[in-house]
Amino acid sequence: MSQPLPNQTQLRRDRPVCRRMLLLLFVLLAGFSLVTWRLAVIQIKESPRLAALAAQKYQRHIVLPAHRGAIKDLNGEYLAHDEDVSELYTDRTHLREIITVRHHLAAVRGVRAIELREQLDEAGTLAAYHDHVARVLSGILPLPEKELRAQIASDKPEIVLAKQVDEETAKQWGILFKAEHLFGIHLRPAVARRFPAKDRLSLVLGDTDTGNKGRWGVEKLMDAKLTGTPGEQFIERDKSGHELPAYRGQVVEPQHGNDVHLTIDMQLQDNIEAICERAWKANNARRVVIVVTEPATGTVLAMAARPHRDVSNPDVSTWTNHVIAEPYEPGSIFKVITLAAALDNNKVTPGEKIDCGNMFYEDPVRKVKLSDDEPLGMQTVKGVLVHSSNIGMYKISKRVGQDMMLDYASRFGFGSVTGIGLLGEKAGYMNTGKWSNTTYSRMPIGYEVSVTPLQMCMAYGVIANGGVLMKPRLVDRVVKATGENEITPPQPVWQVCTAKTAASLRDFLEGVVLEGTGSRAAMPEVRVGGKTGTTRRYDPEKKRYIEGSYLTSFIGMAPMEKPQVVCLVMLDDPKAESEKMIRGGRVAAPIFAEVVRETLDHLSIRNERPIKVASKGGAQ
Repeated sequence: MSQPLPNQTQLRRDRPVCRRMLLLLFVLLAGFSLVTWRLAVIQIKESPRLAALAAQKYQRHIVLPAHRGAIKDLNGEYLAHDEDVSELYTDRTHLREIITVRHHLAAVRGVRAIELREQLDEAGTLAAYHDHVARVLSGILPLPEKELRAQIASDKPEIVLAKQVDEETAKQWGILFKAEHLFGIHLRPAVARRFPAKDRLSLVLGDTDTGNKGRWGVEKLMDAKLTGTPGEQFIERDKSGHELPAYRGQVVEPQHGNDVHLTIDMQLQDNIEAICERAWKANNARRVVIVVTEPATGTVLAMAARPHRDVSNPDVSTWTNHVIAEPYEPGSIFKVITLAAALDNNKVTPGEKIDCGNMFYEDPVRKVKLSDDEPLGMQTVKGVLVHSSNIGMYKISKRVGQDMMLDYASRFGFGSVTGIGLLGEKAGYMNTGKWSNTTYSRMPIGYEVSVTPLQMCMAYGVIANGGVLMKPRLVDRVVKATGENEITPPQPVWQVCTAKTAASLRDFLEGVVLEGTGSRAAMPEVRVGGKTGTTRRYDPEKKRYIEGSYLTSFIGMAPMEKPQVVCLVMLDDPKAESEKMIRGGRVAAPIFAEVVRETLDHLSIRNERPIKVASKGGAQ
């Protein structure tokens, strides 16, 4: 039986419908493919970027600042430390989030967000809210409303509006911001460096920069030990700006810096500062410097100078640490260096007689002239120092010669920095080239050479401790967060002279106090030794010495049985009734006695720190 033929007419009629169905199917497939491709791109390729945008909008990375370690005195008194504060900053993302801004502005105006949307477009809403924020902030910040408005509307991701906001103020601001519906203005933790020591030791402690890094002084010297490692935390906020505790990220706690303890006891330092202040005012001096060290270890016990840095008026006060940064010609206190070279190399013996003449002397070969304050005639080598004879010292120096003189001056630490580590330390000056006839006659008595007060103290420490140059020790210990102490040990530099030479020089220095120019440094209760110095002031601009202007000094040690203290007192251009009264023995020696008495009373509670000493090749 034959099959019926299809209805050709019907097929022709259905053909357009099929084509349309096929076209629709193709469009649907293409649409689903496009959506699937887009979803794949979003989920796979663009996922990190979109996640970052979401995080930027709702997730905040909070840096938990580490405290910089404190600087303390020997006994733990705070001299510098960090304090928890807050800083106020703008968040551009939140301040331009229209939905959240509209919500907060509606709350401020007491209307519903949908009503506000009908009243203001997006630009008007943002402008109105920014005006509100600026108006509130102008009531608590010392900035005009117009300036605040510009900062709030800025394109910068964030702008810090206030730094070092104390804890109580930050708490009050937080309450205010909540009541006024401020969003996009946040407080975050920060630290601020505080200096409770104020003017005390200000030129030693130094300062920090805006990033809380040491710029100079101990802050710079010990920056690596003082600096901590910041922590961090991520927090999530909802669209209203409230933190979501459930999504709070793991907290990485900050590692705070180590505490640094100086060798200086502020009780002693304050007493020395008071003595320095009185001496400065009483003598109407250009400057006064007092340095106290422990010769066996090189430990700095106190250092004071006037004028000093006034932290309340830093721009009009000095920024020069006179102890290390302003070299001067030492005068007669330098004569022990000449004697050390002569004694150590057997150029003279302590009891040998030197003809000091009748006040005036002219070298027949070099044609240089020298004078003493009085006719001294024949003197032992000890007597030359006791009576501070320029003529006798010059005759001794002729036996020493230039090379040996420079060698011993270098051994004593002159011409190079001491290594205390503070920025601005000067090395001083020594003429290491060819000497003129004047240099031959002047350097042995403390002219044509410049030193710092700290260099001079370390040099006399050599005489006090048996011939060893010590590196100055300013940091006693570093205390870690665990409580572990990292002691800074004394550091011998080298053996300068023999112990025998050092003992002879100590005997000479005691003679200066007992029977020579330093009698005003004597103390009935303790044996004292030292040397006076009076130097004409040199004007580097006019290149000449100033008539009637002097630097007076006294440097010495006590007790002489076993010296525990070396002290230098220097007064630059002190004033007196007559020029004859301006002498180291008259002006500086009594101040030295007062300082040493104060220091020895204080040292009665301190323990000795014995050390091993290494010798330097070449010392005899």
